[in-house]
Amino acid sequence: MNIILYGRKGHAYTVAFKNFLNSTDVPYIYKDVSQDTAAREHSKDLYNGAVKYPTLFVDDKIFLTPTTEEFNKIMQDLKLRA
Repeated sequence: MNIILYGRKGHAYTVAFKNFLNSTDVPYIYKDVSQDTAAREHSKDLYNGAVKYPTLFVDDKIFLTPTTEEFNKIMQDLKLRA
């Protein structure tokens, strides 16, 4: 399983999602769109020129600005628990 999270330091959803992922045994990659130029440009491509976050990538699936409920459902589907 390959998980990548785009977010921004201090952003509530980003912090919550990172905290959850940190509590699991599954490794993931975090990219801060305010500091990572490539992630910021990729975000612009995904959101028609805007930088939005969080964005969650799980294997070949992309979840654009998932809500807490959507994130929890994704994690349940992956059988991940804190």
